[in-house]
Amino acid sequence: MGFSSETAKLAGKKSRRGKARYSSEIRQTLSDLATKTLDSINTEELSNSERIALLRILVSYTVPRLQAERIETNQHKHFTIEVLK
Repeated sequence: MGFSSETAKLAGKKSRRGKARYSSEIRQTLSDLATKTLDSINTEELSNSERIALLRILVSYTVPRLQAERIETNQHKHFTIEVLK
């Protein structure tokens, strides 16, 4: 018997795993640390490659990732091939 979306929801609700106790505190501490660290960096002294590396790191944490959309079409397109001579 495999999982379907409904049985997976039910299994998740019955989970005995407890809630994270310190996750919000840890997130806030890390956020404060990141803010202080970024404020202490003088970006004018960075080289172009160091600025790009910093920007890549920051973007991965600040911009949400896009989810790939899968479009399913059940319509078959009919076409006719004409050969011209």
